[in-house]
Amino acid sequence: QLVCYQFGKPALTEVKIVSSNKGQSRVHLYPITGRTHQLRVHMAHQQGLHAPIVGDELYGIAAERLLLHAGLLQFTHPVTLKPVRFESTAPF
Repeated sequence: QLVCYQFGKPALTEVKIVSSNKGQSRVHLYPITGRTHQLRVHMAHQQGLHAPIVGDELYGIAAERLLLHAGLLQFTHPVTLKPVRFESTAPF
């Protein structure tokens, strides 16, 4: 949950700005690697976007809730080895 240049593993996230209004932006984040807290760190870190996700009390400022939503999750099921896909629109 921190950036370690000596022992840390690389992490890559693609970012697409969807809209921006009054100092807040809605973005789509596409994690290329799968590191713990990757999206939250990339948004908040001063060498990343330096813009914590709204409601991220660990890396930013608490709010009513964390405004982070997975619109698509896709993976290979560990037992059946079949692809599994879940899609959901953002509730906000």
